[in-house]
Amino acid sequence: MGERGALQCFIAGRNVNDDQMVVAVCCGRLQDLRQRWEHNIAQLYGEAFFVLLDCAHSAEADALADTIRSAGGLVRFHGERRGLSAARNSVLAAWPVSNIVFVDDDTELNREAITAARAAFSDGAHVVGARLVPPELPVRWSWHFTPGQMHLVGWHPPGEAPRTWGAFMGIDARFAHRNGLRFDARLGRTGRRLESGDDTSFVAAMKAAGARETILATAVVHNVDPERFRVRYLARRAYWQGRSEIRRAQPVAGLRKEWARQTVPGAGLLAARLYTTAFITGVIHEIADRNGCDKRRVPMRSTS
Repeated sequence: MGERGALQCFIAGRNVNDDQMVVAVCCGRLQDLRQRWEHNIAQLYGEAFFVLLDCAHSAEADALADTIRSAGGLVRFHGERRGLSAARNSVLAAWPVSNIVFVDDDTELNREAITAARAAFSDGAHVVGARLVPPELPVRWSWHFTPGQMHLVGWHPPGEAPRTWGAFMGIDARFAHRNGLRFDARLGRTGRRLESGDDTSFVAAMKAAGARETILATAVVHNVDPERFRVRYLARRAYWQGRSEIRRAQPVAGLRKEWARQTVPGAGLLAARLYTTAFITGVIHEIADRNGCDKRRVPMRSTS
């Protein structure tokens, strides 16, 4: 039986507890999951810990899955790399009547946030988010990584009101299914590409359908791989942000938002210009691809 069929059997054969909140990790990077799953599962008390590995079976992946299962977690494989949006949609399908807190494989949970998320759902929230912060303060800034680039690595800038982002994203699955909502595969990371916006677009669709959003007072640590502070990664992240804004049909609004974030107090002008240029390049390349231009051009790819 294929992995997709196996996942469907898992869905159909499981007894669903309507009151059980699910913490779901959609993982394509075994290293990040290996470093943090024990800490994260230790923050839970009664919640399900569900890991969807967006990869094929391998000796390394199977060994990690067995270890997580032995600690009480649930692990399933996609069987192939299908992308972050597909993984999140599979989680929604697996837990159709539950409250799901999606977390990234590099998120470090705390019990206060989990307790607050459960309380928010009980109080009627359909979407739950939290401020995402670095593990240590003060952050070591450089000419190419300033407060203007915090959003590129998944941290909320201090002066910006936090929104629900995918590193900690609580979703009422019953509400999502009732309104026919799914994550957009055009916007979720796939392999080494860095598309973005499937999380915020999904949240926007939830709110447009009448969902109530709650942002927790408790912050959550997003422990980013140091490789992501390099110019190469940050530029490519901004580039794919530009491509994604075309796919979301909001390039002008996206550019204004990007420039506003790149130029927050404390940001460096050189870095702002560099990454905004990368953003605009992504916009141009996406438009060119749609118009069938420059078919020989190779899209920018990430090394992480």
